[in-house]
Amino acid sequence: MSGTIRSGLPLIPVHTLDLRSAAAPHASERIDVGHGPRKVAPASWARRQVRARRLTDFVVVILATTASVGVGVWTHLVTAPPGATEVAVAGLFVATWFVALRARRTPELRTIGQGAERRRLVVSTLVAFGLLAGVNGFVHIDGVRAYLLVGLPAGLLLLIAGRTFWQRRLNADRSVGLSLPRALIVGSGPDIDFVAEQFARAAAPKYVVAGVIFSDGLPESDATTSTGFPAFDGINAVTDAIAIANADVVILAGHPGDGGEFVRTLSWRLESSHAELVLAWCLDSVDGSRMRFDTANGLPMTHVASPTFSGGKHSVKRAMDVVLSGAALLVLAPLFAVIAALIRRDSRGPIFFRQDRVGLDGSHFTMIKFRTMVPTAEADLVALMAHDEGNGVMFKLRADPRVTRIGAKLRRFSLDELPQLWNIFVGDMSVVGPRPPLAREVAQYDDRAHRRLNIKPGLTGAWQVGGRSDLSWEESIRLDLHYVENWSVLGDVRIILRTVGVVVRPVGAY
Repeated sequence: MSGTIRSGLPLIPVHTLDLRSAAAPHASERIDVGHGPRKVAPASWARRQVRARRLTDFVVVILATTASVGVGVWTHLVTAPPGATEVAVAGLFVATWFVALRARRTPELRTIGQGAERRRLVVSTLVAFGLLAGVNGFVHIDGVRAYLLVGLPAGLLLLIAGRTFWQRRLNADRSVGLSLPRALIVGSGPDIDFVAEQFARAAAPKYVVAGVIFSDGLPESDATTSTGFPAFDGINAVTDAIAIANADVVILAGHPGDGGEFVRTLSWRLESSHAELVLAWCLDSVDGSRMRFDTANGLPMTHVASPTFSGGKHSVKRAMDVVLSGAALLVLAPLFAVIAALIRRDSRGPIFFRQDRVGLDGSHFTMIKFRTMVPTAEADLVALMAHDEGNGVMFKLRADPRVTRIGAKLRRFSLDELPQLWNIFVGDMSVVGPRPPLAREVAQYDDRAHRRLNIKPGLTGAWQVGGRSDLSWEESIRLDLHYVENWSVLGDVRIILRTVGVVVRPVGAY
C-alpha cells in the first residue's frame, strides 16, 4: 500500500480549463444508469505513456547488454571473441532483465510519476544482475565482470534517465491541461464539496473531475452542491459512471457510514474497469512523510507520527534563519536607505512602524516594518472596523484610506516587510512560518488555531504564497496548520522560491 498526502489535491488551473465544464454532460444533469458491468479501457494518454516506457526499457536493456559485451572484449574482460554461446547468454540476460522489469510492473499507470516507479526500476535491475551472478557461481559465464561493471551502472542510469524524460513530457502536457487522469469523486455532499474545493485551490494539475457520485443519494436540488459536475446516484452506478465519464480514478471522499464494507463493495465494483480507487480521508494537515502504511492480518493500517516542535531539524532551521537574514540585511542595506528616503519624502512620521505581535508559544515581541500608513493609523482603525473586508479575524480593507502613496507601492511588492529580517536575526521570527498575529486576533483563536503558535511566525509562509488576504480564515488556518505540523528544510526552500514569484506577481497584497 502506498499513499501521497498533499496540503491540497491538484486539479487543472483556472486559466487552462473551466472546472465547471470539464466533463461533457451539463453540471445539473442527473444521469440515471443501470447496474451492468461495462469494461473501460485505460485512457489513451496512459496507454501511450506505458508503451513509451516499455519500449524505452527494452532499448536500454539491449544497449546496456551490448555495451557490457563490447567493453568486455575491448578491455579483455571477455577472454575470447563472442561466439554463439556468448550471444545466447546475452540474449537470455536481455530477456531476464526485461521480464524482471515487467514482473515488478515498473511501466504501469499506477506508478507513473511516483517515487515507487524508480524504486521498482532499481530493484528489478538488481534482481536481474543478482540472478546473473548467482548462475555464474555454478556455471562460469565469460565476461560476467563486464556485465556488473558496465551494464549495471549504465543500465540503471539510462533507465532512470528514460523515466525522467517521459515524466517531463507528461508534466509538460499536464501543465497545459493535457494527459490528466479523469476522476470521479464518491461521497456525501459536504465531503464531495470539500475535496472538489481543495482540487480547485491547488496550484499544480493532477486530476480533471469528470463527475461526482453521491453515496447517500442525489440531493433534492442541484443548488445543494457547489461542485458543478455531473451527478450520479449511489454506489451501484459507479461502474457505468466510469464508462460514461471515461474516468481513470475513483476518489472516495470522507469516511463512509458503514466504513470498511462500503470501501470493499466499491473496490469490487471497480474490478470490471481499469479505474484505480483512491481514499481521500480528511487528513489534509498530515504530510505523507509522517505516514506509514502497514497491514495486520489483512487489516490495512495507517500509522501517523506525531508532529515535533523541537529537536535537531529546528536547530537547522534557526541556523538557516541567522545566515539568510544576516546576509540579506547586509545586501539590502542600500535598498533600505532608498525606501527610508522615499517614506520620509512622502509623508511626515517615523520611517519604521513597530507593533506588538504574538510569537512562539504566545510570547510577545515588537515586529518592525516600513511605515506604509499615516501616523494616526492605529487611532483611525476604530472608525474603519465597520468596513472590514478581511476574513472575520484579520482586518483588511482593499482601499484603506490610511495607506500612503509610497506605502501602497511598498505593500504591493511586500517591501514593507523587509525590516522583519532583523526580527528573524534576533530570533523573534523565522524566514518561513505562519503570519505573526496581533493579540486581538489571538484572543479569537480556538484550540485548533492556537496550534499556529507552536512554531515561530515567519516573514513568508504558506499564507503568503497561497493567496494572502484573498484567503478565507478557515483556508488560512488550514495552510498554516499543515506547515506547522509538517515542517521540513526542503519545504522551507520551496516556499522561499515560491515567494519570489508572489513578490513579482502579487496576489492578495493590499
